[in-house]
Amino acid sequence: MTLTVELGDGFAGDEVVIVVDGREAWRCRGVATNYSVGIAESATVDVTPGSIVEVRVRGVARSRLVEGERRLRADLSPAGALTLGPPRMDDVF
Repeated sequence: MTLTVELGDGFAGDEVVIVVDGREAWRCRGVATNYSVGIAESATVDVTPGSIVEVRVRGVARSRLVEGERRLRADLSPAGALTLGPPRMDDVF
């Protein structure tokens, strides 16, 4: 199945890596939040139920067990703390 990882608030020209079960699945440089829409990038990766998804940026990483979710959201606080969890709202498209 595919999982969409929304990179939301706090990104400013960052290099972001998404790792699935220990293997790099996605990488992008220059990721920056567009505050008019609240999203920097949207990454799609292949996962299976029970996969561990990890987002890495600025030397910080957060991981989450995927058990059927279709979307996750990662945000960076002004202090550089990374969160990874459910999206803020349901699909809007």
